[in-house]
Amino acid sequence: MTAEPVPPPTAEGAPTAEFLRVLTLYRQLEEASPELRERLDQVLGLPDNVRMLGRSRKVSVSMPEDLTDAVQRRVGRGEFSRYVTEAVAKQLELDLLAELAALLEAEHGAVSEQALAEAGAVWPDA
Repeated sequence: MTAEPVPPPTAEGAPTAEFLRVLTLYRQLEEASPELRERLDQVLGLPDNVRMLGRSRKVSVSMPEDLTDAVQRRVGRGEFSRYVTEAVAKQLELDLLAELAALLEAEHGAVSEQALAEAGAVWPDA
């Protein structure tokens, strides 16, 4: 499942409400890279009043029985929620990074083959 693209900041330079909402969700990810969050804040001028929230909400999710059994065998019954929460957080982070990449490509164009080759030489394992 691919997330819908996020509208870019307005022409006046102020982020739209939807754009801020997505960035707020991104900042809530406990597994997100602090360096990337800091850089996003710098580049996009995210307001200081957007903070991580630590509250939980109980939700009901339907999953295939085989999948729930596999998760419970792997982590135990008491850790099921944590495991699913971490999996969802990782997927959301990937979705948001894809949206950020699309925004950057729309603003600056595609990454050149030369730049990709240079990055591959610096980080050959990536």
